[in-house]
This record gives sequence, structure tokens and C-alpha cells, in this order.
Amino acid sequence: HKGILCFIEVKTRATRDVNPAEAAVGPEKRRDLADVAREYLRRLPPSCQWRFDVLTVYYDRHPSQPQFELFQNAFQVS
Repeated sequence: HKGILCFIEVKTRATRDVNPAEAAVGPEKRRDLADVAREYLRRLPPSCQWRFDVLTVYYDRHPSQPQFELFQNAFQVS
């Protein structure tokens, strides 16, 4: 996206009645994603810009027309 490498975690839900889908990307999942990203980034130039996004998909209102919401730069890792 505009020269930035995006690592995107996709969370799908059939309903919004429980916790929001983006809440499922907790500390353990973030650590796992960071580990994968670090391994991938080792192969790229150090100047590569990157971020973590979360994409939620909901099928609750119209199953044939899912709703999408993208959370750019959803979290940081150190």
C-alpha cells in the first residue's frame, strides 16, 4: 500500500454479538505475527517500510454481502 509492505491478519465473524473481530488479535497472536514478519523482513532491504493491519469480515447482516473494515497500522511491535 503506497510503498509500505502490509502484514494483514484477517478475522471473519458471522455475528457482531460477541467481541469485535479485531479484538481476537491479542498479545499472543501479535507475537506470532511479529515473528513471521521479522523472518520475512530479513530478506528485504533494511529501509523497507512495513506495518501490521487487521481486516475484519462480517457476514451478519447480509450473508451474500460481507462487510469489511480495515484497521491500518493496527498495532506496533518492538
